[in-house]
Amino acid sequence: MNLAFNTAVHVLAFLTKHQGEKHNSQALAEKVCVNPVQIRRVMSQLHQHGYVEVKRGNQGGYYITPKGMTAKLSLLFELFNQPESHIRLFTGDTAIECEISQQIGRVMYKHYLEEQNILAQYYQNISIQDILNDISMEV
Repeated sequence: MNLAFNTAVHVLAFLTKHQGEKHNSQALAEKVCVNPVQIRRVMSQLHQHGYVEVKRGNQGGYYITPKGMTAKLSLLFELFNQPESHIRLFTGDTAIECEISQQIGRVMYKHYLEEQNILAQYYQNISIQDILNDISMEV
């Protein structure tokens, strides 16, 4: 799990609960307790993949789509857990003479992909509505 994934789940749960309403990035950042720049990055991905829509202008903001209201966490997990989205995951350097240093990144990347598959399977049957249900049960 990382902050972008958690932010996406939080935002989709919030927008689902407040469907029909529009919220700008500043308002969402305050509700989610993250920086507006972080919200805009996540919202850009969510918009690009059809989970939210955005209306520009004074009365604009983000609002949930039917796809966003029924999103499976496994799809969000895959979207926000790409190796490229992490600054650095692996040690080593292929330019160094040490065989371990040359190969460790490749080997650990293989394990990383398997780990990601296991986690995506865990989230396969959890939806945004399940998150809202869990929240309601805790209150």
